[in-house]
Amino acid sequence: MATRAHSVGSVPRTQVTGWVSLVKRAGIERVWTDALPETLAQSVLGPVTLLLRLTLGWIFVWAGFDKLIRGFSASAFLLHGTQGPLTFWFHSLGGSQMATNIVNPLVVWGEILIGITLIFGIFTRAGAFWGAVMMMLYYLAQFPPAQNPWLDEHLMYILLLGLLGALGAGRILGLDAWVERLPWVKRHHLVTLLLG
Repeated sequence: MATRAHSVGSVPRTQVTGWVSLVKRAGIERVWTDALPETLAQSVLGPVTLLLRLTLGWIFVWAGFDKLIRGFSASAFLLHGTQGPLTFWFHSLGGSQMATNIVNPLVVWGEILIGITLIFGIFTRAGAFWGAVMMMLYYLAQFPPAQNPWLDEHLMYILLLGLLGALGAGRILGLDAWVERLPWVKRHHLVTLLLG
C-alpha cells in the first residue's frame, strides 16, 4: 500500500507522533483529505481558526466588562445558584466576605484577560488553559446540567479552547508568532508552551 508524504509546517506527516498518528492509522485523515483537497483544507483552516479565536475572545472580554460595568458579585450565585457534589464548597465561598472579595475580581479580570489573550493572540495557550479552568468551575457549580444529563455549553467552550491551543491559534495573525522569535523566548523553550 503506497503512502503519500504530506507536510505539516516543516515536519513531514510521516514523522508526526502521538494522537495525529493514531488518527492517520484510523483512516480519519484520509476521509478529510479525500473530502477536501489538501490545499483547500489548508486555506480554510487558518481563517476558521482565526475566526474561532476572535469569537471566543470577544465572548470572554464582553462577559468580563459586562460584570465590571454592572457591579458583579458572585456571592448570590455561589449561595443560591449552585448544585451538585461541590455545593458545600461553593456555598462556603459565597458565605465568606473575604472569599467573595477574592472571587469577584478573579472572575471579572480573569474573563477580560483571557479574552485579551485570545483576541490579540498573545500567550494564547495560557489564556485557553485558564479559560478552560474557569469553564470547568462554572460547569461543576451547576452539575448536573438542567437540560442534559452531563453536557452543556461550558464543556463545549472547554473543547473549543483546547482546539485553539492544539492548533497554535495565536500564530495566525496573532502576537505569539512575533513573541516566539524573541531571543529570550528562544533561550527558554518552556515559554513556547504558553504561546501559540
